[in-house]
Amino acid sequence: MNNKERMITLNVTSPVLNKEAKTKRNRWPSWIGYTAMLWSALYGALHLYWLLGGAGYPFKNEGMGLFAAMVTNLPVQIGGIVFVTLCLMGIGIGLVMQKPHYRAFSRRFAIAYSWGFSVALLLFIPDTRLIAAMAYAFLFKFDFNWEMLNQIICIIGALFWMMAAVVYQRKTRHAREYCGRTDDGETSLLIRWGRWMTMIAVLAPIPYALIRFSWALDIPLGIDPQFLKDFSTANPMARLTEWVFGSVCIIGSLLTLGLIQKWGEVFPRWFPFIGGKRVPIMLAVIPASIVAIAVTAAGFVFTFGIIATALHLGPMDNILHSQGWGAMGPMIFWVPWGVALGLAAIAYYYRRRSRCSRCGRG
Repeated sequence: MNNKERMITLNVTSPVLNKEAKTKRNRWPSWIGYTAMLWSALYGALHLYWLLGGAGYPFKNEGMGLFAAMVTNLPVQIGGIVFVTLCLMGIGIGLVMQKPHYRAFSRRFAIAYSWGFSVALLLFIPDTRLIAAMAYAFLFKFDFNWEMLNQIICIIGALFWMMAAVVYQRKTRHAREYCGRTDDGETSLLIRWGRWMTMIAVLAPIPYALIRFSWALDIPLGIDPQFLKDFSTANPMARLTEWVFGSVCIIGSLLTLGLIQKWGEVFPRWFPFIGGKRVPIMLAVIPASIVAIAVTAAGFVFTFGIIATALHLGPMDNILHSQGWGAMGPMIFWVPWGVALGLAAIAYYYRRRSRCSRCGRG
């Protein structure tokens, strides 16, 4: 074969190879349901092991009080039975979701279980330690243990079940399971509301940042002056910590703004090496999603604590009375912050995604 023939062959086969490569990447809807079932089987077996007396049960309050996840209030016997039951149900429902026929009751029950289980794994299991570890990483302080690893495992399981639910819903409404597009070409509601979601996610962390900056400047905003003085004296790194925590929130807020700005789609010209190039979609979506999950989970714990405090149900009541509203007040914005950030990231993805390699729709 001469050079000319080789060039013709490459030109003909390259599109085919490229299409096959894209097809392999886009096969996730065909295996995500089985992956969710496999996760349920493995995690259910782990809880069965703990239920039978095995060591390593991860749901421990460890003196965190109302700062701990709600599931830590369950003893190993009750927690084991609950999780084994939920995981067994997941396997059965996952098998139902693989069937080509969709009866009304089974469809609604499968969707309700998938989303309900996912939300429970995200809200009731992670506690404040994950977001704290992410924040302290900027101070080069790393503290990781089995309890935190278990929380990450549960978050991964929640994502599996969410993705399985999305694929199942697309199948039942006769949309493309790989991209969710329909024949009528309707615009996603998230795209239309994406700008508002982004602005909420931009503004929500500002109160927390302002509180931290004021403490760094030795201004006792929302806190007892003597407590701030004693805390700063006992912790030489206190002011630096406040500056870092506040700055992380402000920088995150500015980066979130990029989800609706041109520089969030194309790198500014002054960027070295990559200036003028398109921003990879996942470079924005993945970090935003990780922060959204961690912030929402921690915010849920804080909000539950604040409500319990208002009802005088727990020790956090003493914390607020001794320290002031600044110790917990700004965290009430964390749930809307996390939810809005997650929705904004999804809207950004849908707005920027390219033409589907399967159905050819843009």
